[in-house]
Amino acid sequence: MTAFNDLRYALRQLLRRPGFLAAVVLTLALGIGANAAIFSMINGLMLKPLPYPQGERLVAVYNTYPLMGLPNAGVSIPDYLDRRDRAEAFEATAMYTWNGMNLTGQGRPERLLALRATPSLFEVLSVPPAMGRTPGPEHAEPGNDRVAVLSHGLWQQLFGGREDVLGRRLQLNGQSYEVIGVMPAGFVFPNQDVRLWIPFAFTPEQMSDQERGTEYSNMIARLRPGASVEQAQSQVDRIHEINREAAPAEVAEFWTNSGFGGRVVDYRSELIGELRGPLMLLQIAVALVLLIACANVANLMLARVNSRQRELAVRSALGAGRKRIVRQLLVESLLLALCGAIGGLAVAHFGLELLLWAGLGSSNALFEIDLDTTVLLFALAVALLTGLLFGVAPALAAARASTSEVLKEGGRGAGGSRSSQRVRSALVIAQVAVAATLLIGAGLLIRSFLAVQSESPGFTQEGLLTARLSLPDDPYGDPATARNLRRALIERIGALPGVEHVGVTSALPFSGNSSQASYSIEGYEPPPGESQPHGSIRLVDGGFFRAMQISVLEGRVFEESDDPEVPLAVVDELLAQRYFPDGTAIGQRIGLSTEQGQRWFTIIGVVAPVRHGGLDEQPSKETYYLPFGTRAVSSPSLVLRSSLAPSALVDPLRAAIHEIDPNLPLTRIQAMEELIDVSLQTRRAPMLLLVVFAGVALVLSAVGIYGVLAYSVSQRTGELGVRMALGAQIGDVLRLVLRQGGRLVAIGLAIGITLALLLSGLIAAQLHGVSRFDPAVMGLVVVFLGAVALIACLLPAWRASRVDPIEALRQE
Repeated sequence: MTAFNDLRYALRQLLRRPGFLAAVVLTLALGIGANAAIFSMINGLMLKPLPYPQGERLVAVYNTYPLMGLPNAGVSIPDYLDRRDRAEAFEATAMYTWNGMNLTGQGRPERLLALRATPSLFEVLSVPPAMGRTPGPEHAEPGNDRVAVLSHGLWQQLFGGREDVLGRRLQLNGQSYEVIGVMPAGFVFPNQDVRLWIPFAFTPEQMSDQERGTEYSNMIARLRPGASVEQAQSQVDRIHEINREAAPAEVAEFWTNSGFGGRVVDYRSELIGELRGPLMLLQIAVALVLLIACANVANLMLARVNSRQRELAVRSALGAGRKRIVRQLLVESLLLALCGAIGGLAVAHFGLELLLWAGLGSSNALFEIDLDTTVLLFALAVALLTGLLFGVAPALAAARASTSEVLKEGGRGAGGSRSSQRVRSALVIAQVAVAATLLIGAGLLIRSFLAVQSESPGFTQEGLLTARLSLPDDPYGDPATARNLRRALIERIGALPGVEHVGVTSALPFSGNSSQASYSIEGYEPPPGESQPHGSIRLVDGGFFRAMQISVLEGRVFEESDDPEVPLAVVDELLAQRYFPDGTAIGQRIGLSTEQGQRWFTIIGVVAPVRHGGLDEQPSKETYYLPFGTRAVSSPSLVLRSSLAPSALVDPLRAAIHEIDPNLPLTRIQAMEELIDVSLQTRRAPMLLLVVFAGVALVLSAVGIYGVLAYSVSQRTGELGVRMALGAQIGDVLRLVLRQGGRLVAIGLAIGITLALLLSGLIAAQLHGVSRFDPAVMGLVVVFLGAVALIACLLPAWRASRVDPIEALRQE
């Protein structure tokens, strides 16, 4: 009953001051809401179980070549079989590879992303189908693998959800596949872009040792109960040691020089990737914003408690003990915090939308990011902690007040005790320090982002339109037929109005696709202990270099007149400088291993390096270009250089492709500037959000400085009146108040800079082209925050200078 009375009294007291109530609730809502929004992303990405039974037991397994700068590589079929059969830590394993397939016979041709996976995939994931069955061991035999399992969405799209879908036939890449199952709604693997699953059947040749090094697939495994990632890693390492001992000398030497082995990692960690760092950084940032909010509210509460000293003294005189007074004030604080949490959930809802809009978060539908029960409990816990943080100091200040002194003075001046003033000053210093820390972090990220944006990708991005073609094995499996198709495409697209150059490539920069391979250099032997050359490989035509406007530094690039039977190559400057530092690369030969043996390509040109993955990457791995058609490419990319806006070419491009072959799907039509912009999202989002949080912290700090000085002026009205009556000038009073505010700001800035230096390591991984100790950023923050603080100090100072000595003395 006593608690209920305290709650009712607290509510009545708060409603008597609606302005105070609104200011506190709004301040807390911003702090709690920002924390809840960031935590909802951390919860969805890192804490919620994966949508697979006991998903914490799933691991990804890679081949790795650390000494060649390749930490994660695909897995060859022999390596997969070794791990499947000999690693006891794995309960089940599966191998899969992406497979784009053209769907025909269902109206307009459509490109579907399929996953070619061993039938054991669904055992690893432990998810049964909603209808029918998944592939069994019998479908792992070549010739018996023409079956498909549909996603729930594709089932709805193609068959309208009809239950007689089982046994129906689909034409995929010109071949007939039987539908044997449909997965449940919401099932995703590896991401929502995969629309169907087909068996991966190994041929005897693929399972032989000659296929080691053919690494175009991925591996996933389920650990046995009680097994750890470390145990699995140890067993995989042991398998590779045994294989190395049994391998031919030249193979064993290559494995040793490249550091070849296997890498076992938690599957969730691989899915999250580089998001972990920015999310943790932002969670720290919003926690600091909440601390500023608490400091601001604590100052407001102190002022309010001081204004209620007479009331509290009367209650104490009538028998209320200090514990009762403290409890009453803490109940008011917790009630305010609870109201702030309710408002914070609304802020969190819009904040979460802002986070997703800014591109911070995974696009993989595996992760469910929302304001669920866990987030609500987190917001409640933060609210309770917040209520205690900003409520303790005012409650203790009220408890320490002398009842007799307050009643004797009638409440006048009771709030001006030195202890209360010191507490308020300390809170302002803390606000300034935290704001300075956040502003320095935001400034560093801004400078870093601008530095990244100013980097050249190695080509001219403006005026480029890109698109991906999907070539089925039939009828374009023959090299000559594919070559004729490319020429027809170049001729037809090149005739479109506004098109200046057209090119084709096997892997487009900033698309997320890449290919790397080892090669040989004629007459070059790697020094002992070093691996053979390894670089990025691109299959392109001459139009690619012209459309991209990649600088030709020496020699020439491919021409249509080149004899397709004469193997030619173009290399980038990194390769030329690394292996031909004292001469020219032109005329030298590089070799690639093929089924027919070593094939040698004569270098005819050297071009500038191209950033392929991101503007922030420092090109360190060489690239060599071979003529398009040297190898089969199932999904080539087109690049169009145009004087028109790229968007104006989309419909004409589709029409041109349709004229050549109505069954050729055209996908991923994007301007190159869009691709580069998407690649910057993981840098842009943390920067923008930290700028927003730093701005909120700055405003709250300015409000805190103003509030403390304004309250101080109101408490010192009599003193200021006496000073002016004794001859003090307006400038003297201004300097007095500004000196008080300036001292607090200076101390806060010094602490803030020190704190920023200590915490700068948290954002070091996010920086590019700027030191985390950048003096320009710190100097600018000092000037900017000092200017804002000066503005916050001026109004109280001006009010102090306008004090009428007669009125002030009369009040005394």
